[in-house]
Amino acid sequence: MPKACEIHGPFVAVVAEKPKAAARIAAALGQPAYCRINGVPLYTVLVNGQRLVIVSSAGHLFGPSTSVSGLPVTELRWEPLWRFQGKSRHLRAYYEVLAKVLPSATSYVSACDYDIEGSTICYKIIEAFGDVRRSRRAKFSSLTAGELSSAFRNLLPLDVNNAMAGIARAELDWLWGINFSRLLMRSYVRAVGRRISLSAGRVQTPTLAEAVRRWIRRNSHVPTPAVSVSIELEKDGLTFKARPDGWAPRNREEAVIISREVKAAGYLEVRSYSSRGEEVPPPPPFNLTDLQGEAARIYRISPYRAQEVAEDLYMAALISYPRTESQRLPRDLDYRGVLSALARQKEYAGLVSDLLRDTRGVLRPVEGRKVDPAHPAIYPTGEAPRKPLDRPHRVIYDLVVRRFMAAFAPSALVSRSSAVLEDLSGRAWRSAGLRVVRAGWTQYYPFAAMDEERLPAMAEGDRVSVRSATVRVSWSGAPVRLSRMALVEWMEANDLGTKGTRARIVETLLKRGFLEAHGGSLEVTELGYAVYKTLSSMVPELVSADLTRDFERRLDMIVEGRLTRDQVVSEAKSYVEDLVNKYLSMIDQIGLDLATRAKHLRPKRACPICGRPADGELCELHEAARRQVEGAIKAICDTMGISPTDALNVLSTKRSAGRWVREVAGYLLQRPGLK
Repeated sequence: MPKACEIHGPFVAVVAEKPKAAARIAAALGQPAYCRINGVPLYTVLVNGQRLVIVSSAGHLFGPSTSVSGLPVTELRWEPLWRFQGKSRHLRAYYEVLAKVLPSATSYVSACDYDIEGSTICYKIIEAFGDVRRSRRAKFSSLTAGELSSAFRNLLPLDVNNAMAGIARAELDWLWGINFSRLLMRSYVRAVGRRISLSAGRVQTPTLAEAVRRWIRRNSHVPTPAVSVSIELEKDGLTFKARPDGWAPRNREEAVIISREVKAAGYLEVRSYSSRGEEVPPPPPFNLTDLQGEAARIYRISPYRAQEVAEDLYMAALISYPRTESQRLPRDLDYRGVLSALARQKEYAGLVSDLLRDTRGVLRPVEGRKVDPAHPAIYPTGEAPRKPLDRPHRVIYDLVVRRFMAAFAPSALVSRSSAVLEDLSGRAWRSAGLRVVRAGWTQYYPFAAMDEERLPAMAEGDRVSVRSATVRVSWSGAPVRLSRMALVEWMEANDLGTKGTRARIVETLLKRGFLEAHGGSLEVTELGYAVYKTLSSMVPELVSADLTRDFERRLDMIVEGRLTRDQVVSEAKSYVEDLVNKYLSMIDQIGLDLATRAKHLRPKRACPICGRPADGELCELHEAARRQVEGAIKAICDTMGISPTDALNVLSTKRSAGRWVREVAGYLLQRPGLK
């Protein structure tokens, strides 16, 4: 150890998760002495006469590994990641510093992020180099000096249950991943004679299965036409629209006739008119998923990137800990103090002044339903950026600040009006209007502002002039979304993964080549479909969300102290071992099925459209699309007044039609007659 870093006398070792966090902790606790060992920072600070030595990791330092080369694999040991992961070589320096410093400490403080992942990181480090029995926990939700000082004045017992749940999660993920990834790769080698990188996982594979289900629904979607008539009306200088109320034209021909009748009459008569005020309450403060959703909707920032940026802002002490499910702010947070600090940033000064006026200084935030025992909703700390933020960091920070302010603001007030009118044939038409009376919270969070559509005041019996009548044919869009955010939301709704890992799992599917990004949407690749189809037919247990969800609940029970890590992991080992042994006897069939579906082996019979394996004339995907097309043709013809050939021509080029539907329509057009 360099002389400048020598530690004399007894000391308490404080373990931080990352170097930036270590620097923040050291600065918050006093006037630290600073040095580096092989580039790794180390801080020494005196607090009430007690010497604290603050050292850090750089994320996970240890992970499960094995020396077993066969299948099934249930023997594992925790080892330094740098010993068996090439991408983790940089961790060796942190490992060596921790190995030198921690054994001499009198006691230890876990100061990693307060969640399952952070608790695991610190626990494994202290377990390896120190003594977990002489350890305590610093709990904080932001890296501000005030909160860090408070956390170290009020140290908690070491959160062993959190750590045990995190260790169990890592071991379960490892058991699933290594066994079924090896099973896939070995089966492929036996079938093709060469290696390919394939993977399966406890959360990854059910998520891939959901992506495939959405991909199939989207690509086999047959759009249906809906004919509508809208009328543009005018009264008192205001123009507005009216649409059928309780009825619809049966087809395009009828719609054209009705539009001509209404235009010829020149007016509609008001049957009734009403207007009412409505309050629109503000949204709750952000949790991680809400923040990711808004970043994707407004700025097209991927969930994983939004999470990375939010974590950077947390490390810079600009926002609170982002990996939270809570939609509730902490009761003891100094709301006025945060707002006063934000007011010192010129872009928020006016908004803070308006908010204090609108609330008359009474700051009661709206709360959402979701809570998190570890951390509150995401909030700005009030600290100003020390240097200009780049665009992603600036817009994510701005979202957090504005959503925080909106939570205190009054409800927006709108006036909703509605009129029912009648034409000369007695058909009812409805007009709806919206006027913003008070902007309320939308002044602070304008990304949810409401579009106004003015409707003039009317009385029963008034005649309203018809300016025009328009016939429109709209085609239904795909019934589901397939995007990064859609998969993250699906995982959350099904209790798969954690708030910190969901976006990462989607990125893993992309890196593995199972999914591809096209703009804001995703596509399943041939390899991704092959892996899904092979596993769903050969190892259906692995694609089931139920199994993964069941183990997630067991992990929660470890946190609650109702189960032990050994109980959960032992059960998982037995389950995985039985499952792998069951399917090892099918390894040759699994490999042939996988390689053929991935188009790496020629199928006995190929689909003439795509080349995938075909049991009949077409592959199962195009065959299903053909059934959908043939079932929808008559309704399309009746609505549009066109022939089956014309309907196929429309479907073959309609952008809202699924890709396989367009391809099947083109295929059928090349054949005589409609089968």
